[in-house]
Amino acid sequence: MKHLFICLSLLLSTNFIFAQEEIDASKPTNFYTQLYNHLEYNYSKNGPDTYGYRAEFMFAPSEAHLILAELPLLYNTGTEKTGIGDFRARYFYLPYKNYDKFLGAFGPSVDIFAPTGNYDHGLGTGAWLVQPGVTVGLMIADWIQAFPILSYQYTSSPVIERPGLFQDPQHGISFQVIAPIILSEKMFLQVTPIYTASNLGMERNDRYIQEFIAQYALSDKLQLSGFYRGIFKDDNHTARLALVVFL
Repeated sequence: MKHLFICLSLLLSTNFIFAQEEIDASKPTNFYTQLYNHLEYNYSKNGPDTYGYRAEFMFAPSEAHLILAELPLLYNTGTEKTGIGDFRARYFYLPYKNYDKFLGAFGPSVDIFAPTGNYDHGLGTGAWLVQPGVTVGLMIADWIQAFPILSYQYTSSPVIERPGLFQDPQHGISFQVIAPIILSEKMFLQVTPIYTASNLGMERNDRYIQEFIAQYALSDKLQLSGFYRGIFKDDNHTARLALVVFL
């Protein structure tokens, strides 16, 4: 028991020291324990809209490890149903970080999306999605950096049987570049172009996706974040407004 108490004390002390450092949330390779409280609206030209609340919790036990859990509570305007959407979990390991070098960071990660949302209610995809990937940080200048991410995508067979759903697992790739732009000590932007090929088989489903984030520090522990994601081929657009709490 004594040894357990000592280990817990050391862990809490490490987290306290880590939390006291100046927060720079512009770089995706800076890990912090934080809670995003998103208000979300999704518009789809070819289907109903959804809106609701999305909780995104990140736990950073150290500068090298990040664990993320995300769960939305959504309302579908077509089915008029409310419920949880698909749950997301992510683990990011960063064995190398040195922003004094041009190659400023490197690390693998894995994203898992679980089909917890009700597909019939328009709240979930009905399939598992697993995305292992690798992130590299390129320090171009003090005010701008680039973080390319290359991921493999595995989409499982649907967990339910419904007409129109694909039947076989799908294999694909995703490549994106997160580009933070520092506007001031309190505000930054992230511009992220994304190319996805979710099915490398005979029926291709390639998409170009564009994301933007603008984030402003209200205080040492509170930030306001605006997010936009556009899938232009499908005329699908998502907007979020979030209050970010650093813990």
